Amino acid sequence: MTDQAQARQVATEEILNSRRVVSSAVVVLAVTMAIALVSYVWDWIDAVSAGEFPEPDEWLGMVGLAGLPYAVVVTRRLVRFERMLTTREREAVQAFQDTVDNAHGWIWQTDADMRITYSSHGVHAMLGHQPSEVIGRVVCELISDGASARPKVDPGGRQELATETRHTDGSVRHLSTTVAPMFDETGRTVGYRGFTADVTVEKVAQIAQDEKQRRYAEARARIEQALDDPEAMYVVLQPIVDIDGQRIAGMEALARFNAEPKRTPDLWFAEAWEVGLGIDLELHAIDLACRRLPELPAHGYLSINLSAQTLTDPRLLDLLSGLGDQARRIVVEVTEHTAIDDYGVVGDVLDRIRALGARLAVDDAGAGYASMQHILRLRPDIIKLDRSIIADNDVDPARFALIGAMANFAVSLGMVVIAEGVETPGELAALTENQICHAQGYYLARPAVEPLMELTPPVTSVAA
Repeated sequence: MTDQAQARQVATEEILNSRRVVSSAVVVLAVTMAIALVSYVWDWIDAVSAGEFPEPDEWLGMVGLAGLPYAVVVTRRLVRFERMLTTREREAVQAFQDTVDNAHGWIWQTDADMRITYSSHGVHAMLGHQPSEVIGRVVCELISDGASARPKVDPGGRQELATETRHTDGSVRHLSTTVAPMFDETGRTVGYRGFTADVTVEKVAQIAQDEKQRRYAEARARIEQALDDPEAMYVVLQPIVDIDGQRIAGMEALARFNAEPKRTPDLWFAEAWEVGLGIDLELHAIDLACRRLPELPAHGYLSINLSAQTLTDPRLLDLLSGLGDQARRIVVEVTEHTAIDDYGVVGDVLDRIRALGARLAVDDAGAGYASMQHILRLRPDIIKLDRSIIADNDVDPARFALIGAMANFAVSLGMVVIAEGVETPGELAALTENQICHAQGYYLARPAVEPLMELTPPVTSVAA
């Protein structure tokens, strides 16, 4: 049987029953009227021919004939109703067929053993089979991959199934199936009707979302562990050298991690921002750094790195206020890569920080446009030139000239310039030619847990 014939049979069964009833009523009524009419006319002909006076039953027959026009009208209406049912039947069948053909899924029907007796064309797009190829097959074998994954169908009621199978091209398909049993007059299950939809896109998206949430939860747990475990994070100190004064002017505090996984600090902080704990981790690092102030040389300052978001967090001001007079030894570094949306708000916070005696530095200056914006809008006390400018400035005239321009700019505004990332004696010598008096880098001293209290010989030899 073709798909169209089966669809027609399913869609028109009830309508055909109604048509049979109406057609039978029309035939019975018409035959009854015809017999009654012939009988009444025959009786009157007999009475008139015999010259007799019509008896009461013959007069009753005349009364019945008087209602004949009404019976004719009723019959005509029944005929029209039967024709309307025929039209509705065609429309219903067409509508059903259109629905089956255009449904974004697979419509099927089985016998009591779950063997397919009807299949729409949707099975081809969904699984790669032609409808004729799946007739007689067990539907659970098609909608699930492997015997262990085959679902059990409840014979007593409607059921929703979520399964995984494979298309004939080998791709995995996730399916959602609605199954409803069909019963005979005794209530016995004689088959099943079902609709299967391909939900692969939705399922894959859900899997990806679940995986994202899992990674998010794991990442947040790692950061929370780093915040709670006193052994997870520690601070190393890198000297900032006063080249002219031949001494250590201050120390930059840099966070390091003992926690797993082993990775660079920038990855830890990036992950903290991703899970909404960036400010918390920065404040924790600042707190650990400030605890090391007593270890620094008495004349030295402590430089701490933070973002604009942390700068405007009220907890930072509370932390610095708690240092008392030691807050004067703090330099707050705002990185060049940090976006500042409202310089007015940041300016107000900086006024309160400066009121405690702390100073402001713009970090990574020269690495991008934002650093110059920070300098012009924030008017820092210190400008820290990025390693990208310092590298090879002794052999690159452009870098050498830019450093000289930045030094003159800073002097005109009463700012101090610190060169970051000095790695060779030539770079240091070129800096002194440009009147840069403060520097830090591996050539001068590497970050260490124990702070360096005195300069090493290379600085003295360069200065000499």
